[in-house]
Amino acid sequence: MKRSKIRYVLNVALVLAPVMCLSQGHARATTIQGLSPEVQSTVWQEESQELASVSLNGKELITFRCEAGNGSASTKADELAGKLQDLLEDKKFDANTILPAKSGALSTVQRDGNTVISFDSGSTSSDEDSTALVTSWKVVNVIRTAFGVPLLPSSYLKLVDQAEQKVAADGVNGTFSGQASWYGGQFHGRKTSDGHRYDQEKMTAAHRSLPFGTKLLVMNRKTGTSCIVEVNDRGPFVADRVIDLSRAAARQLNMLSSGVALVDCLVIGGQ
Repeated sequence: MKRSKIRYVLNVALVLAPVMCLSQGHARATTIQGLSPEVQSTVWQEESQELASVSLNGKELITFRCEAGNGSASTKADELAGKLQDLLEDKKFDANTILPAKSGALSTVQRDGNTVISFDSGSTSSDEDSTALVTSWKVVNVIRTAFGVPLLPSSYLKLVDQAEQKVAADGVNGTFSGQASWYGGQFHGRKTSDGHRYDQEKMTAAHRSLPFGTKLLVMNRKTGTSCIVEVNDRGPFVADRVIDLSRAAARQLNMLSSGVALVDCLVIGGQ
């Protein structure tokens, strides 16, 4: 069995976590566990097949397969390794901002709602039940682990699928992201925009335009915690915020003390 390796090594300073990485006068805070992130492409042959894997800090992200002599496996691995290198070397890279997604049969990685990497996942995993989204989720979580940020729970996969089904069924935009805030205290007991009394201990939210009764999965991007809320009010009335949560929802998302948090929201149902 013959193996050849191509390594993409990122120049990231190693100090105790959390660390400050300096590059050409720019600083960014990040947390790296154990090793400076190293993307590696490895190619080998097994009988009549060529296999090529991409790994990060020794943790396999994905394995491509093709017939020996075809060369497509190594090409795919090298292309993905190069894309990952470019992404992780970006001075503005923040592992908290990347999320798994899919586009047809392609696995994609999104940053701030925009696709930054796409790759073929049709025959890249030994898991029989693997899908483009599952493959992307595994890749994203290995990256998040390397940078010491919370992993995305497996429940995220089901909720993304539900959101996509919602879009296909009625055309509702299934996802949105941005800053969330919460309200309680003086608003407790007052009438909400749908005519009911606001109860800060119920899992509800205010949104500017979504129909009352819309169910949303809201995930705190920093902590990975999530909750399901129902839209029953209008707001928030601050320009840079996308949703206003009840005190109970904010507690579940671990954002009571911070007051605001960057969240990802998925429409998962209606009234």
